[in-house]
Amino acid sequence: METYRNSYDKNEDAMLWELHEIRHELHKEFSRKSVDEINREALEKFRQWQQKYKNRYTTNQDV
Repeated sequence: METYRNSYDKNEDAMLWELHEIRHELHKEFSRKSVDEINREALEKFRQWQQKYKNRYTTNQDV
């Protein structure tokens, strides 16, 4: 992996390094997809999340 001028290494801060690695993986994943494809997937995930919590609160209110 490239080292940037303002970069840090794993020994300096383990949590920041993990975030750095996660961001790097996300960048690789998203750079292969078009904006439309990313938006479609995000919208589908949001709809699934929305349905899950909509059902949860509707069911709890009936009790």
